[in-house]
Amino acid sequence: MHIIEDQIFEFGEFVLAPRERLLLRRGHPVPLTPKAFDLLVGLVRRSGHLVSKDDLMREAWPDTFVQEVNLTVNISALRKVLESDRDGHGMIQTVPTRGYRFIAPVVARDLSAAQMSGQNTRQLPHRLTHSADAFRAYLRGRHEWSRKSEQALKRAIEAFECAVEADPRFAVAHSGLADCYATLGYLSHLAPVEAFPIANRHAMKALELEESHAEAHSSLGFVKLYFEWDWLAAEAEFQRAIALNSGHAQSHEWYSIYLLAAGRPADAFREIEAARGYDPLSLSINSDLGFHHYYTGQYDEAIKQLQFVIELNESFAPAHLWLGRTYQELGRFDDALAEFQQVEEILPQWPVSIAARGFVAGAAGRTGEAKAILKELETLAARKFVTSYGVALVHAGLGENEAAFAWLNRAFSERSNWLVWLRLDPRWKGLRSDKRFAGLVGRMNFPN
Repeated sequence: MHIIEDQIFEFGEFVLAPRERLLLRRGHPVPLTPKAFDLLVGLVRRSGHLVSKDDLMREAWPDTFVQEVNLTVNISALRKVLESDRDGHGMIQTVPTRGYRFIAPVVARDLSAAQMSGQNTRQLPHRLTHSADAFRAYLRGRHEWSRKSEQALKRAIEAFECAVEADPRFAVAHSGLADCYATLGYLSHLAPVEAFPIANRHAMKALELEESHAEAHSSLGFVKLYFEWDWLAAEAEFQRAIALNSGHAQSHEWYSIYLLAAGRPADAFREIEAARGYDPLSLSINSDLGFHHYYTGQYDEAIKQLQFVIELNESFAPAHLWLGRTYQELGRFDDALAEFQQVEEILPQWPVSIAARGFVAGAAGRTGEAKAILKELETLAARKFVTSYGVALVHAGLGENEAAFAWLNRAFSERSNWLVWLRLDPRWKGLRSDKRFAGLVGRMNFPN
């Protein structure tokens, strides 16, 4: 399909950037299949006009004969995405027997000439940049950030740094950098003491540039939750973010995580449902819904939800990780190990999944295998960060409680973000009767 250079289209809560092959809702990528994306571009470019079925099929499947059902299926998929926008019901009109018409109001912008003055649009309310290069780099960064792998996050950092270099006052680019470093720390790709302070610095820079930047408040709340363990300040930041932009899905998602860890599961479920309402196809949000079911002991629901995520994208490692952890709680150890193996094929040498595999091996009585995994983690630690929380888990799976407590204490010294889940993580049930465990929980100062 021919793509108009340096042009974007805004409609409802969405921004469509054909050249970057991105559809954004409130600044965050929305997954679409390539053909659905091509069809959307074809409709939006000719908004208000009838586009025949034949023309759409020629654009999406050039020089290829396909059945009309392929067009129907992809239009249906587009409607599910667009009509999840509360203002977007009925964006695509069917003209019986003839074709389709995009009927939502569309604003087309030429990026090479656009003066991004910071007009408070619902799509990207903080686009304070005059630089088309900065904006394109930002879009690339958000796209890579959404993929969550270590390599993708590093590519996202490079893109956001390009955006900041092009426009040092581009607040959302600093927020993107904050999210990248926070995610690297959260996923234990970097040590918490290395990643989260950088995330904090970029979130604060974004707020210095624009105090009413909802995304930056959310980013700062994430740091205060997972690194500073400052529960009151974290909640205040999440609430501030939502007050500034109630439709920002990520703020609802991260607030739900806070509420779950804080012991308020009903409120947490409300927030993760709100997040999914704003971004129903988000892999992260849908995985976190499974994560919610896991931590509340609703294992059958967790399995169904996480399998749904894998159907959307079988390469999304967090869904396999949480599915494996759910299977292990049901005693389905072989199924759990199979899921962790899937994670390691997607993310080789990720200490988090290796430790999860080690815990299951120990719990299943496969002592030799679990001890071999401890050696694997020890060897890996010579080359990259290995979270002590994970090593403690393998010892706990083996019933080696003294070693587990020793490594948990080291996790406190690391400021491990995983300790936020200390009192909910069911894998510690073998340690809970020991008064030392209550002491560790007390050190987290969980809200009452």
